[in-house]
Amino acid sequence: MIFRCLFINILVLLGLTCAYSQEISGTVNENDSLVKKVHYPRLTKAQTRYLQWIDKKNREFPFAVPAIAYNRYDGVQIGAAMVNLRQPVKNIDFTGAMLYGVKSKKVNGTAKIDYYLRPRKGVLSELKPGVRFQSFSYDDFDKPLKYYALQPELKATFRHRTEKLENLSHEVAFRHYSIFRQTAPLVSTIFDESKRYYANLLEYKLDFEHRNFPAWALFSLEQTRYFVKSSIELNSFIRYQLKEYNTGVHFRFFAGGFMWRNNDYRIGRHPEVGFQLNGQRGEADYLFDDYYFGRGEQEGFSSRQITRTDGFFKTVAPFTPTEYAANWLMAFNLKIDFPIRYVPLKLFVDMGYTHNNFFSNGTPLPVKKFQYDAGFMFSFFDEGFEIYFPLLYSKDYKTYYKANAPKFGQRVSFLLDLKKLELHKKIRNMKF
Repeated sequence: MIFRCLFINILVLLGLTCAYSQEISGTVNENDSLVKKVHYPRLTKAQTRYLQWIDKKNREFPFAVPAIAYNRYDGVQIGAAMVNLRQPVKNIDFTGAMLYGVKSKKVNGTAKIDYYLRPRKGVLSELKPGVRFQSFSYDDFDKPLKYYALQPELKATFRHRTEKLENLSHEVAFRHYSIFRQTAPLVSTIFDESKRYYANLLEYKLDFEHRNFPAWALFSLEQTRYFVKSSIELNSFIRYQLKEYNTGVHFRFFAGGFMWRNNDYRIGRHPEVGFQLNGQRGEADYLFDDYYFGRGEQEGFSSRQITRTDGFFKTVAPFTPTEYAANWLMAFNLKIDFPIRYVPLKLFVDMGYTHNNFFSNGTPLPVKKFQYDAGFMFSFFDEGFEIYFPLLYSKDYKTYYKANAPKFGQRVSFLLDLKKLELHKKIRNMKF
């Protein structure tokens, strides 16, 4: 739903012209001492006076630029974004944005602060406590409904001391999600109902770094007051031996299932918390962990935005037993790069098996099925933006598309991974 802070080069230049940003450069004199050149003295004076938490030794001032964002419920959003200039800074990594929705007339924004501890000795290479906050409109009834998501996190990265295992790294992360979400009232009233819930997520990642055969594995355990579920994701890459091009074959395996659920979740009243055969769509992102153009949409192009999660099928069949797994699922994804540099064309094949046991009129109805899809795709910005064109799919998808999406254009899905694009890091590296 959220088109988070698209930093456009023209807006950055405009920010420079309007003195919303500053650049601090240094030159070395004959005595090898660093001489600072300040371009905006008044702004520097204000920052020095009021932003006392910043690293004073190197003067790591935040860099402010105009920002623009969009989603269907807030409309066009304008505002400003701030990011510390140099990374890695000694300890702190900060990004944030404050935006005003022209359509919703609401103030939205995001903020993320990480603190880095890097021991010089021992197996612990990095310890990173941090916190993330975001708030946007996520749906629209009589008026836009907002959500507020707070996510504190603690992440630890470990290394090996032996040369044989130096390519292996281990990462353990714990996240707590606190969600406050406005919901539509059941009756006409001036007050909206509100919904609060939490979730705890524990992850372990094993990463094997290799030039031609990198691989990583992720184990996850999620707990709420309503259910406990776990999953495993395996990824590997086999590189083509064609000059220095970073092309090859990508393999992905995913398996996930519920360990415990209360009665409401056992009978399928909340399918959005189940594992999806396709990549997760906005209405199923109950943790508000990703960003969508139309989070609550069930039709139209924005409703076909998916993320690289769960079964990661490229076909989309909203709220059908084909898409959701109430018990568990397994999926295998294959992606083949085009073996020519700068050509974004790729082929994909997805296969999956779902197991659903839910109740209908008091009678258990097991659904156990094998599904598949295949087609071609275009991938840009190091897999940050992708468009999928499914051509072949299993019988259940054919039936769904025949009834609900008869045109080929209605079957196209896409992915926009703003976390992978890392726009704030690109701003740090820009030269003015």
